[in-house]
Amino acid sequence: MRKSFLVAGVAALTFGMTGVANAQNPAPTIDVTASASPSKAGTKSKPKSEKFKLDVQNDPLSKATASKITVTFPSTLKLSTSGLTQCTKSDDEIVTGPSKVCKSSIAGSGEANAVLNPFGTPAPLKFKVIPVVGKNELLFYLEQIGGSVKAVLHGKISGKKLTIPITPELQQPVTGTYSALLDLTTTLSKKKGSKALISSVGCKSKKHSIGVAIGFVPNPNPPAQSSASGTADAKCS
Repeated sequence: MRKSFLVAGVAALTFGMTGVANAQNPAPTIDVTASASPSKAGTKSKPKSEKFKLDVQNDPLSKATASKITVTFPSTLKLSTSGLTQCTKSDDEIVTGPSKVCKSSIAGSGEANAVLNPFGTPAPLKFKVIPVVGKNELLFYLEQIGGSVKAVLHGKISGKKLTIPITPELQQPVTGTYSALLDLTTTLSKKKGSKALISSVGCKSKKHSIGVAIGFVPNPNPPAQSSASGTADAKCS
């Protein structure tokens, strides 16, 4: 059901466009910035809930199609959905609107930008992003601004890593027509009693070091490199 909905949403954009198999583009590179508030960190015995902001910029010249985004948190930050209200609705229910079906699980806001058909006549794709607390995962609801495309991405939490696979339907909304990631921003914050989605349990060298890696797929040519990574330091004390 979701795939047909995505296809219908982008059909008007892709009509008349022709994909072009170009020579290999520059290797993708990313720039990452991050912050955590409050900057005064908690401790292991007294963790402190944080508002975490992340911004990732991909080199547009690479015209790279993302397959997976992995965020690695340091030992000084804890990421957990334990004790929080978790959304257990299906993706089909969530695309009707998180505020309708999982309002108490909404954990921030965000935005993502991409282009459709980067090798032909590119069309901009801008998405509003709503993070939602799930069971041992973060769900990311995407709603196209100025369009009808909606999707849900599942960010799996494993230890210090948050791994977000990009669905094939978003990588290639219509057969032979790819999307290319430009940038994404998100703010994450959720607390319930003593439990928090992201909490600080220390501060090392006055910073929380965040790692981000993005995997890429052929679109249709293989990228100059299959992944790009970057780090950012969120100040703390």
